[in-house]
Amino acid sequence: MMKQEELFHLFLDNMLDAVAVYEVSQEGKPLKFMEANEQMCRYIGYTHEEFLRMQPADIRFECFNITPALWQELLEVRYLLNEYVYKTKDNVSVPIEIHYHFFQLDGRNLIFLTIRDISERKKAEENQRRLEKDLNLSSRLASVGALTAGVAHEINSPLTSILGFSERLARKCTSEEQHRDIERIHTEALRAAKVVDNLRTFARSYEQEKKLCGLNDVIRKSVELREYELVVQNIVVELELAENLPSTLMDFYKIQQVLINMILNAEQAMYQAHGRGRLLIKTQDMGNYIRMIIEDNGPGIAPEIAERVFDPFFTTKEDSRGTGLGLSVCYGIIMEHDGKVQLESKLGQGTRFIIDLPIKNSRLPRKKSTKVVVVKVNAKTRAKSPKSLPQNPPD
Repeated sequence: MMKQEELFHLFLDNMLDAVAVYEVSQEGKPLKFMEANEQMCRYIGYTHEEFLRMQPADIRFECFNITPALWQELLEVRYLLNEYVYKTKDNVSVPIEIHYHFFQLDGRNLIFLTIRDISERKKAEENQRRLEKDLNLSSRLASVGALTAGVAHEINSPLTSILGFSERLARKCTSEEQHRDIERIHTEALRAAKVVDNLRTFARSYEQEKKLCGLNDVIRKSVELREYELVVQNIVVELELAENLPSTLMDFYKIQQVLINMILNAEQAMYQAHGRGRLLIKTQDMGNYIRMIIEDNGPGIAPEIAERVFDPFFTTKEDSRGTGLGLSVCYGIIMEHDGKVQLESKLGQGTRFIIDLPIKNSRLPRKKSTKVVVVKVNAKTRAKSPKSLPQNPPD
């Protein structure tokens, strides 16, 4: 029959948690180790025999130290739970949970210490927080969408009348001064119409026209639409597009809207900060999904602003160019495609948007793409005539 001591050691060594028992003085000062399991020895980096010969003070592991406040609390409640970040010998930070059980045996004060690795739990909690943040943002977008649909409808009718009558007045007007005033009215009404159109796009709920498309094609056509403005503003565009990138189901024009929005934002930020800039757009085959990175060398975004860039109506643009709907619409479109969008930015170091789109309806077996085609668009590229571009590119 197995002896009690052997059974005790078998029990300890098969625990997933690291366990040690050590004696403390009447003041809570660690005196000596009484027992430890194999998991604890692995944490500390010694054999079982070496560990038991050591004093707690010899080990650079703060959880063995009992502060006066901790000792006083242990005397009162007998059990405490703390969290601590432990650094391994390889300088790897490991979040751990420490359980202190205080008990007395044969007149000695003993601490039964349990250490639990909570790395996976911390990752799960972080994922949960990220999901809740995405859910809250989606909920806000849905609420604002319902409101903006009504507002856009009410504004659109009188706005149509203003545009129509201003055109009629302009045709009848003979005075150059009055014609300029009417033209100003018409221009401002067009700007308001663009805001309304953004509102309606933001609020619209419809069946998407998803087809099998190549993301590289969407990128090329989007850059072509902005090519003239990019060249005029000294923005060099670098395309690093992975060859043989798998096609996926997407709404071509919606993804193009996302791209043009982000290109336009980067373009304005770089030109305003430096009068020039570099815009990098790259694609990567990540296996189950396609990654698109849009990176600029603009002024960057402060952390407190970065947290709000996808919020509806939030804008940092002081002039009339910003409606605060562009990135909200982008976020909604990517979510509709079951994708993800991340923002990475530091002040003075530029901004990077990372968009992941799942690969759907890819029927044929394929090899993962590794080659990259690099294309540059700069001031030496032949600029297109402005007339060949849309008069009102998406915001």
